[in-house]
Amino acid sequence: MAGDDGGSAPAGSGRARRGRPRDPGVDESILSSTLLLLGEVGYAQLTMEQVAARARVGKASLYLRWPSKVALVADAVQRLRPDLVPAIPDTGSLTGDMREFLRQLVRPRSAAAAALPAVAGEASSNPEMREAFRRGVAPALVDSVRTIVQRAVDRGELPPTADVELLSVLPMALLQQLRLIHDQRPGEEIADRIVAQFYTQ
Repeated sequence: MAGDDGGSAPAGSGRARRGRPRDPGVDESILSSTLLLLGEVGYAQLTMEQVAARARVGKASLYLRWPSKVALVADAVQRLRPDLVPAIPDTGSLTGDMREFLRQLVRPRSAAAAALPAVAGEASSNPEMREAFRRGVAPALVDSVRTIVQRAVDRGELPPTADVELLSVLPMALLQQLRLIHDQRPGEEIADRIVAQFYTQ
């Protein structure tokens, strides 16, 4: 059955299309704008209208892609994960690696990375956001810490009996709880405190 687009299809184009395909560049602009705004205003104050204005797209175009704010933010978290997870350092020591990784994590390295506290905070009370965080950023963060801890075991800095899984989850759990309790982004000094308390032999 042939579609009807009001005669706007060019001659010789064959079957008429029911709309233009999504532009990946527009999607990327919307997702990046979402993370930037999250870092600036937080999740609660973020609106779809703000995102549309920042990305310079119409609200209708935005809602065609994402039906709600939580769907948009969840997609941004998963698809732009590399902007939110720091590189794994290799200083040659457990304390050096862990300190540098955690400092990068709490440091606003970029406007997009500043969105992480907003997302992590919302994940504590929003089931949809928690699931997106669990599927997207959280595993990558824990995997990075696990790499640091396992290297320390391999170097002999930690005993072979060390609980690698527990030590891998610990920093993320502490940072999450500190954000919830104090309602603010932990500073770099918290990275030094965590390392001194749990990762110094």
